[in-house]
Amino acid sequence: MAIPLLDAALRLVLAAVLAGAVGLEREVMRKAAGFRTHMLVGLGSALFTLLSIEGFGTDGDPARVAAQVVTGIGFLGAGAIFREGATVRGLTTAAGLWAVAAIGMAAGSGLIGLATVSAAIVLLVLLGLRTLDLWMDRRLGRMKATVEVTLSDSSHFGKLWKMAAKIDPTVENVAFSKGRNGGGVITLDVDAKRADGLVALFETEEGVRSAERLN
Repeated sequence: MAIPLLDAALRLVLAAVLAGAVGLEREVMRKAAGFRTHMLVGLGSALFTLLSIEGFGTDGDPARVAAQVVTGIGFLGAGAIFREGATVRGLTTAAGLWAVAAIGMAAGSGLIGLATVSAAIVLLVLLGLRTLDLWMDRRLGRMKATVEVTLSDSSHFGKLWKMAAKIDPTVENVAFSKGRNGGGVITLDVDAKRADGLVALFETEEGVRSAERLN
């Protein structure tokens, strides 16, 4: 029996909303794959699932198309992972994309309750367990400090980022906003014990207008 158009549309919308909720957290954390990317992954996974159920008639195998979604998301997730020195970044974002693909497939299959509960669990892991991470960092002496560097010449951004990563391989959440007259502002989270030294070093570099530790 064919799935009514309204039912199919509601499944697609739900997949996009649930995936977008996960993506919003990634967007707030300034990750490469954010709100729109997660929404599209959830929507696409749900659509492929619907196509596998409805698009190939009774002679087709619905599992074949759905199985390829998992493979495709693996390639997409790999694009979110990159290495900076000894540190590998993007694993949580890649895992999030993988999870929202599964949520989208559940929604596309009509398993609304399962999709909703799964999205809630993913958000709990990303948001709720961050407090536990901070507590562990304090216990293990791995606290972070945010450093802000104002540039008079934005072309020096790459050099300063590489310098920070070389001195502190755990540097994360690097963000750059370009300003007027060719300048800009870099913010990055570094090991709290290295923050003051990095600020002093940045202040001596060409193209740096000011550098300060924010916390």
